[in-house]
Amino acid sequence: MHSMAGSRSTLWILWAALFALLALDAIALERVLPTRADVWYEAEASVVQLVLGILALVAGVATFAIRETLVLRDLRSGALDPNTASGFARVRRALVALWSLCLVIALLGNVLAWGAGTPIAAAPFLIGAAVLLVLHAPRGWLFAQSIEAAGA
Repeated sequence: MHSMAGSRSTLWILWAALFALLALDAIALERVLPTRADVWYEAEASVVQLVLGILALVAGVATFAIRETLVLRDLRSGALDPNTASGFARVRRALVALWSLCLVIALLGNVLAWGAGTPIAAAPFLIGAAVLLVLHAPRGWLFAQSIEAAGA
């Protein structure tokens, strides 16, 4: 049986680990990105940027859908109790899935940077992924509705 405080600290550790992966990706992008001999032409890079941007946008919207449908809806209704082992595991799985989706957005930027031969091309994707991770951090308000529902 997990306590709410223990659960939140575990979630913060997982969140911080994924945020650290994002930071490492940003650092490694400049230093480790392999150089392509045949970088994309400007028009090719623009088309790829558009396609990857759309995919990143879809992934970003999906993070909110995951948070709402797999976590918040059931917490608000009281159908999910994060104080139980199974309830906490479900919340943790959903949050790790949406945080991982944020990292996928950064990886899409890596694809663009690699193909275009320009590490800075990944910057909007990395920034977007970081903003989403910050927005989806496991703050107390995430669990406030479940506490209210349990008290009602």
